Amino acid sequence: MFNGKHVFLALGMALMLSACSATTGPVATSNVHGATSAASQAAGATDAPGSATGNTDPACALVTSDAVGTAGGFSVASYSGGGGTCIFQNSDRSKYLSVQLFTSRAAMATNLGLESSSEHIAGLGDDAFWTSGMGGLFVRKGDRGTEFTDPDFALSSATDTAPRDAMVTLARTALPNL
Repeated sequence: MFNGKHVFLALGMALMLSACSATTGPVATSNVHGATSAASQAAGATDAPGSATGNTDPACALVTSDAVGTAGGFSVASYSGGGGTCIFQNSDRSKYLSVQLFTSRAAMATNLGLESSSEHIAGLGDDAFWTSGMGGLFVRKGDRGTEFTDPDFALSSATDTAPRDAMVTLARTALPNL
């Protein structure tokens, strides 16, 4: 069974990464409705974030800031990556979405251990599941995997499928880059 320790671990890791990293992405990329500012267009916000600003963490190149903003329901003001995790953050630092990249089955073993207490998502990668208690979607494709986590989604009702559906849409944009 899933417990609250996982949520606090994910939140702590995300906050630590965002506080320690000095690499940021384009400012004011897009809003929930897909509109982009002139600053974000000049910065290349439609490119994968990793290629747009030189951030070399592979987790940052899986999705664009625009796609994250649409899924999370907030505009992305910055992003930073390190250690296989990328944090996309709003100017309100309490709003963020993390993307974690796993490059081996051994690295994703802990996440796979949550599968039995999660909701299976058919037709997404080789294996995918939603863990509503942490607001996270895990997707495996071969020996690689990724997890998308938005702590705000952990606060949603268990019957509200909108957060899960938003993460599934985001994962579909990431799969070709995985």
